[in-house]
Amino acid sequence: MHIRSWMIAGLLCFTASAHASSFPHFGGSLTLPIITKDPQYLKGYRAALWYQPDSFLWSHVHVFFDASFGHWWVTNNTPYKSLNIYSIAPVFRYYFTQNRYVSPFLNASIGLAYLTRTRLNTQNLGMHFAFQDQLGLGVTLGAKHQFSVTLSAMHYSNGSLCRKNAGITIPLVINAEYGFA
Repeated sequence: MHIRSWMIAGLLCFTASAHASSFPHFGGSLTLPIITKDPQYLKGYRAALWYQPDSFLWSHVHVFFDASFGHWWVTNNTPYKSLNIYSIAPVFRYYFTQNRYVSPFLNASIGLAYLTRTRLNTQNLGMHFAFQDQLGLGVTLGAKHQFSVTLSAMHYSNGSLCRKNAGITIPLVINAEYGFA
């Protein structure tokens, strides 16, 4: 009985890892704001490249790493109109269910970011280093799981590491993602 349990567990792990490895390992994404909050009149984009190693693929949980460049600006008349943000972050993705063509998921991510300026509009962001937080719902589409769309909330803040911590809050962004290989 004990050997049979191990054989079944091994078969389940093999099946789960075989299914998980059908997902792409490299890709890119583009994020655009839909609703912005802090600062007002915020526009911009975030472009990222990501890598998903085999060792971080489990049956329902996938962990990948993304490196991104974001350019954000405000459209009102202010001396601090724009800034760039460079970030690197692990992304934890939980698949509710996986099938051949549609797989809904929950994304969560906290990473490190570098802001090229410490002010944007009237907001004093405090320092050049910040955290990039994201939480969202999405879906992976296609037989090869190459295309994903996510609706997320995004926030940049130094986490009160210095006295000024205005932050950048984007309550709703859309993220389109494509896996190359």
